[in-house]
Amino acid sequence: MKRIYVIVLAALFVVAATTVFAFGPGSGPAGPGGHGPHFGGPMGFGSKLDLSKEQMEKMWQLKEKFHNDTQAVRYELFQKRMELRTLFGDPKATDAAIIAKQKELDTARQKMQDKMVQFKLDQRKILTPEQITKLGDEGRGPGSHRGFGPASGRRGFGPGSCGRQ
Repeated sequence: MKRIYVIVLAALFVVAATTVFAFGPGSGPAGPGGHGPHFGGPMGFGSKLDLSKEQMEKMWQLKEKFHNDTQAVRYELFQKRMELRTLFGDPKATDAAIIAKQKELDTARQKMQDKMVQFKLDQRKILTPEQITKLGDEGRGPGSHRGFGPASGRRGFGPGSCGRQ
C-alpha cells in the first residue's frame, strides 16, 4: 500500500513540474506592460505593434473591465454546460429538455460573443491607424492570436472556452 502512495506522489510531482516548465520565462501573471501565458502584451501582439506604455495600460484596463463585466455571463455559461452534461447523463431526460437546455447555452454563448466583439472594437479604438494597418497586413484582428482573450492568464471558463463543452 505504501508503494502505491509513493508512485502516486511521484506522478503528481512530475505533472506539477512539467506544468511549471511548460510555460517558460515571461509567462507569469499578466499585468500592465507584462506578459501572460501565450501572448506578448495585452493584445497578444504588443511587440509587433509597438504599443506605447500608455496604450498598453489602456489595453490592460479594458481587459480588466471586460473580465469584470462578463463575470456573470461566464458563470451562466459554466452553469448551462454543467446542466446540459447532467441531462445527457440522465436516462430519464427527454429529447425536448436536452434541446431546450442546448438553446439556453447557445443564447448565453451569443451574449458572450456580442460582448467579445464589442471588446475587440474598443481595443481597436486605442490603436493608431498605422497599428491597425499592421493588423490588416498580418491577416488577423485583435483577439485572433492563439492564447489571446480577456481571460488569458486566467484559468476557468471565459471567452476562450465558450465553444467547448
